[in-house]
Amino acid sequence: MRRAAAVHPITALQTEWSLWARGIESEILPVCQELNISVVPYSPLGRGALTGTITSRDDLAENDHRRGMPWYSEENFERNMRTVTAVRGIAERHRATPGQVALAWLLAKGPDVTPIPGTRRVAFMEENAASAELALTPEELATLDTLTVVGDREGASAMAATNWFDGVTPPQR
Repeated sequence: MRRAAAVHPITALQTEWSLWARGIESEILPVCQELNISVVPYSPLGRGALTGTITSRDDLAENDHRRGMPWYSEENFERNMRTVTAVRGIAERHRATPGQVALAWLLAKGPDVTPIPGTRRVAFMEENAASAELALTPEELATLDTLTVVGDREGASAMAATNWFDGVTPPQR
């Protein structure tokens, strides 16, 4: 990011970030904040998991690509659903949906964070937009900050197919 910003101003970085995908928080996010680069998180609802509508692997069609993701694997699914249970508890206290809580958590990270949840229905778009009005308490934000999931976000075959996936750009020549 620093190398790219030194060549040309960067106004925004689009990357996966959610309660399930926290990889940017330790190194990338601080650099974005330092350089005043906005963050546009895609898949802010954990590829659907954080909406609370997926409660079992059986909720995923046999050909659903998420079945091949380590987060959704048989060995990780139940453990990862515990994070959704925690989000659901906060949502109930606010009379909100788990998805709204997940989006409100990202929005609370700063005015330069603009999540872009995918949706196919107007009702869900309206539900997602309402998350901007949800004020989480400092305690709730702290609880959400501690949530973790097990498993990589992509399977080994996806990472091998794109050898640049989450990789480091080579040194400048």
